[in-house]
Amino acid sequence: MSQDQKDLLPPAIAENIRQNLWIYRAYQNRTRKQLAEGSLKSGMLRAYEYGFRPVPPAHLTLIAERLALPEDALTAPPDFALLLDWQTRRMVEYYRALTDSQRHAIKSLLMHM
Repeated sequence: MSQDQKDLLPPAIAENIRQNLWIYRAYQNRTRKQLAEGSLKSGMLRAYEYGFRPVPPAHLTLIAERLALPEDALTAPPDFALLLDWQTRRMVEYYRALTDSQRHAIKSLLMHM
């Protein structure tokens, strides 16, 4: 086993980090560029969030510091409720009640804004 593979986190924890990175970044209303500095680039953060690259332990520590969170918060199962205030939940409920043609009409409208 190569040294790079030894440094990888277990797949379940890597998935939690991927989801939590996005959740906490969005919850704190921060962009990837705002978190990027030094060895941590915004493109790298994007790759971590989308699951294209695994987060190495050194970057996990750095990301946790920049988000002012303990590392455990990033490795724990994601809590999507942080992003779903009552207004957002209501919008989701309305959206789910729409027909396919109504959803398509809204999508078309939003794409032309």
